Amino acid sequence: MHQQKFRPLPSDLTDKEWSILAPLMPIPAATGRPRADDRKTLNGILYVLSTGCRWSDLPDERYGSGKTCWFRFRQWRESGLWNGIAGALLLRLNRLRKVNLANAYIDASVRQNKRGALIRLATRATRRKTA
Repeated sequence: MHQQKFRPLPSDLTDKEWSILAPLMPIPAATGRPRADDRKTLNGILYVLSTGCRWSDLPDERYGSGKTCWFRFRQWRESGLWNGIAGALLLRLNRLRKVNLANAYIDASVRQNKRGALIRLATRATRRKTA
């Protein structure tokens, strides 16, 4: 079967990016149906995430089945693969000195407690019934 070449889209992985992510991909099972190409599937997932299109609207000839892309996205989310990818990319950027932590923010809400103040939390016994 002839493999059609497509012009790369901004959401598609470059060869260099794929060389970083390929070792993180799960090992295919030795038995059963042949696994769809991980790079093609990952490009399909990135396309949906960047364009906002529906999984069923993915071009089959470019990314494979939209159902496969959705299933892998969900499977990789549940297995923690996305966190592993983010960690690997962050480590690589840090090694290349491309991460500037001077501008890093943590999403948190901070409130200073008044020293010596007793804080009472509402419990079942102290709650008043309102009717």
